[in-house]
Amino acid sequence: MTRRAFHSLMAGVALDRPAAAAPTLRPALQSLLLDWCDGLVGLQIDQPSNPAEHGAFRCPACNSLHGRCADAVYPLLTAAGLTRSARYQQAAIRVMQWTRNVDAPDGSWTNETDPTSWKGTTVFGSLAQAWALERHGDLLESSVRQAWGRRLRRAGEFIRKTFDIAYGNINYPLTATHALFLLGRMLDEPEWQARARELARQSLGYFTEPSRLLFGEGHPEDRISPLGCRPVDLGYNVEESLPALLDYSWMASDEQVRAAVRRSLRAHLAFMLPDGGWDNSWGTRSFKWTYWGSRTSDGALSAYLSLSGKEPGFYTAAERHLTLLRRCTAGGLLYGGPHLAARGAQPCVHHTFTHAKVLADALDAGLPPSPVDPTPLPRESADGIHFFPEIATWLAARGPWMATVTRNDWLYQPGVWHPTGGAISMLYHRAVGPLLAGSMARYRRVEAHNMQPSPDEEDYPLTPRVDRMVGEREFSTLYDLSANVRAQDQGGAIRFDVEGELCDSSGARGGGRVAMSYRIAADSTEISVAAPEGSSFALPLIALPTETLHPIAGDTIAIARSGGTVRVHASGPLGLRDDGRARVFNLVPGFLAAPLVIEITDARPVTCTIQAG
Repeated sequence: MTRRAFHSLMAGVALDRPAAAAPTLRPALQSLLLDWCDGLVGLQIDQPSNPAEHGAFRCPACNSLHGRCADAVYPLLTAAGLTRSARYQQAAIRVMQWTRNVDAPDGSWTNETDPTSWKGTTVFGSLAQAWALERHGDLLESSVRQAWGRRLRRAGEFIRKTFDIAYGNINYPLTATHALFLLGRMLDEPEWQARARELARQSLGYFTEPSRLLFGEGHPEDRISPLGCRPVDLGYNVEESLPALLDYSWMASDEQVRAAVRRSLRAHLAFMLPDGGWDNSWGTRSFKWTYWGSRTSDGALSAYLSLSGKEPGFYTAAERHLTLLRRCTAGGLLYGGPHLAARGAQPCVHHTFTHAKVLADALDAGLPPSPVDPTPLPRESADGIHFFPEIATWLAARGPWMATVTRNDWLYQPGVWHPTGGAISMLYHRAVGPLLAGSMARYRRVEAHNMQPSPDEEDYPLTPRVDRMVGEREFSTLYDLSANVRAQDQGGAIRFDVEGELCDSSGARGGGRVAMSYRIAADSTEISVAAPEGSSFALPLIALPTETLHPIAGDTIAIARSGGTVRVHASGPLGLRDDGRARVFNLVPGFLAAPLVIEITDARPVTCTIQAG
């Protein structure tokens, strides 16, 4: 390593970005970071005689060792710098030693201990190690710094040679813009920096019109669906791709790219809910959606904080999101959704060691803070209908109600069904929070090593829907890719009319026609359904076990929740599903729900009215 390169390993990055955590957020950021780092240290395997496991974290949910454990090196060293505690420093060194188990001859790290597994995640590990060296190298002995620097050079060369704009999903080449520019600066490799600029400029062709959403989370990345949809995933965009591209733009002084990212971060913020949750119910990779983001990406906090002095509402977004992350943390670990702990499910450690990096990044920025911004989130101040044609999805707001309706027909893989068919994939009330949230039609571990097993044997979708059995075949609106949706703002209320088909899990028709309408007014949300006799309308209403259902009559129930009482009134008998279970659970996005059902016994429409407050 040259003297110049070594010197850059010890240089700070405080001048890269013009904003950092505001004073009111810094204590909360630091508290959560140290809590998570304590959780990681508690899970770390300390068995020097067993090099296959020594230094890794045993995952409570998956009962395995995740290949990206060493992403924790950066937050652990940040914690060591904050506290001057040797135990964080030692934990960081141990987890880096363990990476020998995922070393590949070409300079990459594999995603799992299987040497044939995916290597693209090298880009995330290299960033974590680079941040650790550049920002906290003074906590390491010279021999350790030199060894890590040599290993980092091999990883950087792998990224330079392997990544192009079509490598993997779009999150990989866009993260590579940050990694290659940072590593090129640290290791005196101008060719790497030039490659970063090239990828960044190519990325400008991956923003949709007119909404400025980032696309490319699916293959082929340029495919447009029959309904005109692009492969867009909110979780990966706001938690990985856009933050990385923004960091590149600060380092490279690339104003054109930064302007594009700012517009896109602003566009994506339309999907943040008032409690800091991300509504990715419609995303192409929503199989990894957890209410606070995506399961194995890094997080959106530092990106929104770094622009919070320039973009109204960005500080509010960071503050609300940080509060949600704290609420989903127990025992020092980030759970994959608000209700996992209440369900008794174990947390996947992957969530903690990836998202801890962004907390560390926000704390390490070290520049004068942004002023506190009282601007509400876009969804809080919205009224009316906002249509996103690139994802065939509508956001609606009236009074305290916020709803998402989608017919997005871009599927990540055949058989991987996100909400579609004109479903209400999110219903949120300002006083009581989320009431409905769409899930996968069937929970499939599309990325088996990156998605924890379900704690339940049975898989119960949380998407409101019509189901029907015809002989031995099961039909549902969950599988309808060609539903027609008409949206109208009628002044006093917003109305959606949906015409669709009951399809089986292959997408084949045969269950009959369905008509649904949603009426969203200031005092209630009403859902009407007309479907063939023998169908049923499933309304999984988000509710903890402690939130007791009180039958008021055969057609009405009430639930007392924090913030108010929820009442559901139906035009016919309203009950739980046949087995009488009071709650069902789904890992996407991590909620328990009361599985309310209305049987359709004749040709007359059934109506369900939800009130809250």
